[in-house]
Amino acid sequence: MIFTLTMNPSLDRYLYVDKLIEDDAVRVKKYEEYAAGKGIDVSRVIKEIGGTSIAISPLGGENGEKISFMLDKEKVLYAAIRVKSETRMNIIVQTPKKQYRMSLPGQSLLDAEFSLIMDMIDATIRKGDTLVASGSLPEGFSSSVYDGIVKSAKSKGIKVYVDADGENLKAAVKEGPNGIKPNVYELSRLLGRKLETDEIPNALREINKLYGIEEILVTLGKKGAIVFSQGKLYKIDPVDVKVMSTVGAGDSFLAGFVYKREESLIEALKLAAACSTATVMTPGTTLCLRETVEMLKDKVNIEEI
Repeated sequence: MIFTLTMNPSLDRYLYVDKLIEDDAVRVKKYEEYAAGKGIDVSRVIKEIGGTSIAISPLGGENGEKISFMLDKEKVLYAAIRVKSETRMNIIVQTPKKQYRMSLPGQSLLDAEFSLIMDMIDATIRKGDTLVASGSLPEGFSSSVYDGIVKSAKSKGIKVYVDADGENLKAAVKEGPNGIKPNVYELSRLLGRKLETDEIPNALREINKLYGIEEILVTLGKKGAIVFSQGKLYKIDPVDVKVMSTVGAGDSFLAGFVYKREESLIEALKLAAACSTATVMTPGTTLCLRETVEMLKDKVNIEEI
């Protein structure tokens, strides 16, 4: 079974306008809301492509109730820890040419609420399961939460993949998760230096040597992806499609990968790339569609380098 953990979920509200005008009324043509958070996105994609996972996340207030309703509607299984504080919201203003993203601050969790999340993980996830821990942490929480999660999971024989940034990723890698999924900018921050595309293969070997991480999935946007897995390197070429939005593309890549990983590495990489590509073909924070993923899988080219 695959479990995802989203410690700092959000409700994303998209406002579609023709243009922003200073000191004048701006008419919103339509608005849409999405359940958001990197782990939640992974679970939503796994459901869309025909799999099953359980999304673990703290949810509170009106925004938390909306997220629960949305996950129910999509038939995504989830284990919500009800918390006192309101789940945060992101507001995205979309014009025909530009996007403006405003992230409202989230509230911290009570110690008892955090303990409930850890108890949920301990009670439900078993040896041989996979845990995807993704995204930021609630206000006031130390990055040590990530290394604690990885250490606890590995001690129970749980496979753990991490998709985080900055200090959270630096904390997680110290405990040697089975895999990580940074983009090139997150990878650069992990190593403390700017990386060009041709430097990535050696950087992945370096991370493997430093931390013993067996699988490193680096998404490169329109340049595709480079993956290190069990001592080998693979380059995934991009599929040429019309890009509507890149939001959730990295989460979709990780979802496709962990869903098929136990069956075949190459099939996992093909599905990962197809899910990611299908997601950029949809607007806003809409994720991939199953029929598009199926259509794209055979178009994915993978080369060992």
